[in-house]
Amino acid sequence: MALRDLLGAKVHFGADLAVFVTTTRFSRPSARFAVQHGILAVHRDHLGLWNHGVSLLSLSELNGRGQGDSRHWARWKCAYGR
Repeated sequence: MALRDLLGAKVHFGADLAVFVTTTRFSRPSARFAVQHGILAVHRDHLGLWNHGVSLLSLSELNGRGQGDSRHWARWKCAYGR
């Protein structure tokens, strides 16, 4: 829902770039939606890179990928029940 709202704002204001930042992860459908509509989805792994000096625009090459290794993902699903 929030990604759709951001897409609407991007279109309405004619923005060149829309960035959605979260300290968690994106579901696969959300990540696909972001990539399909030109939204830069900065999740927890990319946020760490950005925080350590990687430029935001260079993260666009990783958009929709890099959400941790399988062990971390399994622990996350166990902790949050998803």
